[in-house]
Amino acid sequence: MIMALLAGFSLALHAQHETLFGNARVVGGFGGPIIEWGLGNDLNTSVGGGGALVIDNFFIGGYGMGSIDFESLIEDEDVEQIELGHGGFWLGYTLAPHKLLHLYASGRIGWGGVGIDVSPGSSFPRDVDNIFVLTPELGVELNIAKWFRVAGTVGYRYVDGVNEKLGYYKEDTFNGYLANLTFRFGWFGWHRG
Repeated sequence: MIMALLAGFSLALHAQHETLFGNARVVGGFGGPIIEWGLGNDLNTSVGGGGALVIDNFFIGGYGMGSIDFESLIEDEDVEQIELGHGGFWLGYTLAPHKLLHLYASGRIGWGGVGIDVSPGSSFPRDVDNIFVLTPELGVELNIAKWFRVAGTVGYRYVDGVNEKLGYYKEDTFNGYLANLTFRFGWFGWHRG
């Protein structure tokens, strides 16, 4: 009976627990710049960057974006510029990443602010609104080299939390469709077929 218990105990030691990410492998990582352009709207060019770990065909990391060219919204001479900045989590997926051209999808979920800068000595108040930003995108990615990829996508930027009281912009002023270019430099796990 003792021998049977010891045999059962040794088998239990060799058993593996099943987990949600048990088979996931970190196969690489990357970093690089991101550029956004508004499509058919008043959204200006935003630039930033990000980095992530590559886990099989998924990636998870962080990003930061900023823009200061909203001159079409400025009507008061005391206001010098309107700024938008945000950063947070960056999640994505590539289908068949070993192919020269493949499907690329990502989503950026972040927080930041919309701010008004005023000219020196102005009585107009400087204002900063805390915002939430969600930017899903879908497109294709091209493998330039083993360590360099370029993704071209179309997405939508949704911004929540904008203060409409000052009258310079509305809640949906910063929402709209975008074209994105993402340059990813790093290691992507080319040993996978």
